[in-house]
Amino acid sequence: MVNKNTGYKQEKYFINPTVVQSPYWLITVDLDGTLLKTPSKEDLLKNIPNYDISKKNILVLKKLINKGHKVAIVTGRPWRDTEEIYKKIGLRTVVANYNGASIHNPNDEGFIPYTSAMNRKYFDGLLNRTSIKKFYKNFVIECYETTYILDAKDKDFLNKFHIHYGPKVIEISKDFSLPINPQSLIFKLEPTKNFNKYNLLVELKRKYAETFLFRYWDTLDGKNFLYLEVNTKSITKGSALQFIASYYNIPVANTIAFGDGENDLEMLEAANVGVAMKNASDLVKSHAKDVTNLTNDEGGVGDYLESFFKL
Repeated sequence: MVNKNTGYKQEKYFINPTVVQSPYWLITVDLDGTLLKTPSKEDLLKNIPNYDISKKNILVLKKLINKGHKVAIVTGRPWRDTEEIYKKIGLRTVVANYNGASIHNPNDEGFIPYTSAMNRKYFDGLLNRTSIKKFYKNFVIECYETTYILDAKDKDFLNKFHIHYGPKVIEISKDFSLPINPQSLIFKLEPTKNFNKYNLLVELKRKYAETFLFRYWDTLDGKNFLYLEVNTKSITKGSALQFIASYYNIPVANTIAFGDGENDLEMLEAANVGVAMKNASDLVKSHAKDVTNLTNDEGGVGDYLESFFKL
């Protein structure tokens, strides 16, 4: 089956029906607001990267890895902003970035990376849509090893998404036409008195319901900007979980996922045990099968797993 909006085959994202019963589990974890502690306002204002994991989380995850279980990071972050966390935990598994649009294994040269992208012909229309064009001050487009940005002098934006030490960065104009299909887009919006973020979201979803997923980011830094993330509709964290489970020959019955945000909903629903963080919103909790007793700052993931696996 080929998705008409991405042009990429989707068969590999379906569970292998020949998977046999496994004694091992797949544990997929979101990063921000889930595995990582909440950064201080001072660090947010200084755009200091957040790689702070509680000792409890690291200890429990390492115990599970040593027992043969698979732990995989599934995040909206790019790999360049995931690598240090991956190494801290001591992972050697597949990792999913851009909410599942990019999947690779840093420790296995034989693993063929999977990358899904959005059809750029829809992208050009989105970038030039009047209802959003009059509000965005900047945007960044991730395309494989190249990052395109409207204003490369926007240090706050560069630092927030760690673009300065990432892949090749190219500054573009608002009328730029992408040469290849992109993986991800993030708008930096500057709300005015005439701006209604909910009306904009409804309009965009109505127009691109079969093409894109739209989600706002809560920046938590007190600045008067809003970030709107755009991803392909056909790929989610849920499809990433299915891919990883199939790759490791682990049945869905042996999957557990942790998340706190709206981009985790599909993953929480796809897992046999979808666990929302105590600090998650009521919406996210309503899509989960269970909720941690502790928050991300208290090591909620490690605490839950310790009890679940009776460590």
